Amino acid sequence: MRARLNLASQPFRNERVPALLFGMACVALLAATVQHGLMIRRLLPGQSSALHREVAALEEEAARLRSESAELRGVALPDKTRVEEWQLVKDLVDRRVFRWTELFARLADALPPDVRLTGIAPAVKDGGVTLNVDAAVKSLESGLAFIQKLEERPEFTDVYPKGVASARTGEEEFSYVMRYLADGSAPAATKGAGR
Repeated sequence: MRARLNLASQPFRNERVPALLFGMACVALLAATVQHGLMIRRLLPGQSSALHREVAALEEEAARLRSESAELRGVALPDKTRVEEWQLVKDLVDRRVFRWTELFARLADALPPDVRLTGIAPAVKDGGVTLNVDAAVKSLESGLAFIQKLEERPEFTDVYPKGVASARTGEEEFSYVMRYLADGSAPAATKGAGR
């Protein structure tokens, strides 16, 4: 088979595919340009004024909070002597509202016959009551039995002897320290740990 002979001075070439590709690239470029134009329009000051107002309001709020914080840091602490005076007043009020009759009734119920109380000093701190109790007992066994009787009651926890001394009368002087719960609701862990 023979090849066709083309005698034209400028032979015809089919350029449809490159022209189609160039046209599609022009359309894509035009679409990207339109999209960028819309984005620029959204960023213009007239379009973003609501956002600017919100940012300005937030900056004003932050400045106000910073100034309030600085004012609160500048608040002077109360004078130490005033705090001590108010603590003394609070302790006096706590002692005034202490229910002595309930305490005496509960101690009388737990008191063995050969134990005689010689002193009771409550100390109220942070809503808890610590009792320092002095007692005269006929023997060491009676003093230890008194600890066991107190521990059996729900109102008294963490009962410990502070000291033992011999008195001139032939009795032993015991000093006890314990926590006193006026409502009688001792925590379970404290009850179990003291026995």
